[in-house]
Amino acid sequence: MNIIEIFRFSFEALLERRVRATLTTLMVVMGASLIVALNGTGNGFTNFINNQFSNLGANVLIISPREDIDINDALIDGISRIKGVKETIPFFQQSSSITSKGESQTSIVVGMDQSKLPLLFPTISFQSGTYVSETDSVGIVLGNELIRASGNKEPFASQGQTVKVVYQKYVNQQPTVFQRSFIVRGILNYVGSGIVPIDQMVFISTSAAKSFFDKRSYDGLYVITENSDLNKAVMNRIRDLYRNDLIIISPQVISDVINQITNGVYLFIRIVAMVSLLVASVGIITTLHTSVLERIREIGLLKALGFTNKLVLGIFLCEATIIGMMGGGVGAFLGMALSYGMSWILGRGLNIRIQSGAERIFTVQIIPVFDPWNIISTWILCVALSMISGFYPSWRASRLDPVEALRHE
Repeated sequence: MNIIEIFRFSFEALLERRVRATLTTLMVVMGASLIVALNGTGNGFTNFINNQFSNLGANVLIISPREDIDINDALIDGISRIKGVKETIPFFQQSSSITSKGESQTSIVVGMDQSKLPLLFPTISFQSGTYVSETDSVGIVLGNELIRASGNKEPFASQGQTVKVVYQKYVNQQPTVFQRSFIVRGILNYVGSGIVPIDQMVFISTSAAKSFFDKRSYDGLYVITENSDLNKAVMNRIRDLYRNDLIIISPQVISDVINQITNGVYLFIRIVAMVSLLVASVGIITTLHTSVLERIREIGLLKALGFTNKLVLGIFLCEATIIGMMGGGVGAFLGMALSYGMSWILGRGLNIRIQSGAERIFTVQIIPVFDPWNIISTWILCVALSMISGFYPSWRASRLDPVEALRHE
């Protein structure tokens, strides 16, 4: 018998016991599908995290003050002198209401040197218009989400249009409303950063923000390092100089921590998936062992017809191999479908609500990413485990004495 005939003979034997063979194959399918699904969803989630943080430069530190310290020109000058610091970008910010064409939206108005925005967001670009210069006291740049948030077919605002910025603060313990009109100089393309929600923000010049918001010190500071590898050293130096007076956020560190946590979670679940494959291996051993006990007379007849021990071993081993091949193949395709389902559920469950005056929802969109080698290696693993699991029952079948096997009742 050649290898094709052996496989055909083994497949027909499995068909005769289709219920038991199907249940055993399903065990392999479950393990393989879990591994493939987790790989696809894990890779997609990792790509999502990396994309979100890549929109904000990796060499950026975000600094905000505590109550006991002000971010003033002296502090900025001190930080700019730290070795490894390339640029410091102070900013003002204020939660405000933006009114256009009778509609209002709540947004964060940021006053900063807009020519340095590409240092913070390397992928930033304009849908129309350009940046507001530092000498422009009436220009404003709108984030992309503000334009798309209008329920009407027309955009919320367009370049050259006048919008009104309104905010409220307490003066002498009395709420006071401040407002000023600005001219839209530019509209940004969608960036997609969830750490600094630039798509929901608007930008004015530093001088305009200082006079309009009437603030003595800056609300925060972006520190651009020469290289992302220097982030930790710069953070440590800032902490040495200002101790706990400043809050320092490193998006790169956050990204690394999230990736470590997710990798740990997915490693744990992969171990669970491997355990399910081991359970499937036990099922294969049980199935083939039972099959050997039921087919003792058949094995004796085969040997009486001239089947050698190696041939009998190969027949039963092929049954285990077929279970692994079918289970691994079906499991791979089922795992890809399961991964899209998991990503959809995960995306719905991770809608992040951002409170910035008005509630906004940051949607997590995860697209599964499948590595062909991971799928192939999972299939090979299923086949290998099936062959290993089926070896002992197959070996036992090949060692049966034909005379005693034919006498078996």
